[in-house]
Amino acid sequence: MRHRSDFYKLKDMIPGANLDPQAVAILEDFDKYFEKFPTHPSVDMTTFLPRFKAWHPKMSDEKFNSFRAMLLNTVPAPDEDQRTNILAELSELELMTKLANLAEQFNQGDLADAYDAVNQTLDGFRQRTGRRATSYIDIPIGELLQDEFDDTGVSWRLDCLNRSMRRLRPGDFGIIAGRPDKGKTSFISSEITHMASQLPEDRNIVWLNNEGPGKRIKPRLYQSALNLSMTDMKERHTQGVLVDQYREAIGGRLDKIRIFDIHSFATGQVESILEDNNPGIIIYDMIDNIRGFGDAARTDLMLEQMYQWGRERSVKYDCIGFGTSQISNDGDGLQFPTLGMLKDSKTGKQGACDFQLMIGASNDVSLAGSRFISLPKNKLRRPDGASDPRAEVIFDGTRARYRDIELGS
Repeated sequence: MRHRSDFYKLKDMIPGANLDPQAVAILEDFDKYFEKFPTHPSVDMTTFLPRFKAWHPKMSDEKFNSFRAMLLNTVPAPDEDQRTNILAELSELELMTKLANLAEQFNQGDLADAYDAVNQTLDGFRQRTGRRATSYIDIPIGELLQDEFDDTGVSWRLDCLNRSMRRLRPGDFGIIAGRPDKGKTSFISSEITHMASQLPEDRNIVWLNNEGPGKRIKPRLYQSALNLSMTDMKERHTQGVLVDQYREAIGGRLDKIRIFDIHSFATGQVESILEDNNPGIIIYDMIDNIRGFGDAARTDLMLEQMYQWGRERSVKYDCIGFGTSQISNDGDGLQFPTLGMLKDSKTGKQGACDFQLMIGASNDVSLAGSRFISLPKNKLRRPDGASDPRAEVIFDGTRARYRDIELGS
């Protein structure tokens, strides 16, 4: 801790309550020293000791001599084995202190999500002790350029989106927004049943449902995948072919798309689902209702934390993420709502995403079967295409499908 670089790495991980009072006092004064001598790479004892005496004018000579002996003992550097062992002991001491504090919070009823809190504490410990490897990005530039020109990734069913966006890849996170009861769930169903067969065999689509019973979503998946009405579905089921046709349409495995009801779940419970289901695509429907983000003073800041958390899951699990949101009342009846028309958020949610896809709907009864797709934010734009398609599409609610309007028709 006598060296500046080590001091600032370690000072926040050392629980003062577990140290001798003399050691705590010395570390506090090391902090003062580094502030007063910003160019010094380490504490020079000939400079430090007189100031230490001045900072504690009531200290007796006997006590000062005890401190002086301890301080002079820090001048020889520890060997590498000593250093490694000391750091390991400090890390373990910090870990157990934090876990004990969490247990106390839990007993007092002040811990909203015990699983998530413990998980984050263990993650920090693994990173500090090197038990979780973190490596720099060393992918050759040629491979990255080739990805761009090969247009690798997952495509949309709607070509109006494919013309404006490159294909989706792991790490991408977007918001899909619409007014209530205007076909947002059908849109997701239409798209992911197209995307499912494009994922690697062992990756799944995890639909985290926070709106209504999840069992209502499953029939829509069958409709979207096979372009069937409910009457058509019933007939094919009677014929004994429905399930096999659905399996083939989504990539050969019946459980490729997995729906989880997560009403009132907290972040730790959601995390455990993701850990167990190897997601290639995650749908958060809706992040706004997941618990565990109650620290923010304002609703917009809390929502920003929620959507940033969703984005981080896309990176952590190397997958694509979609967070759903509602368009605010300002966007009611608009074909192309603007960027700031997300419910409860003018900028917070938007800042956490790569793209914001708006499903607009007109209140004109003659346009009841039309929806209007726009991308007011699009960081995945194609270099040779329009950033925002602003396209009218057909919403076939009977078959839970969205279809492009053919150009020229």
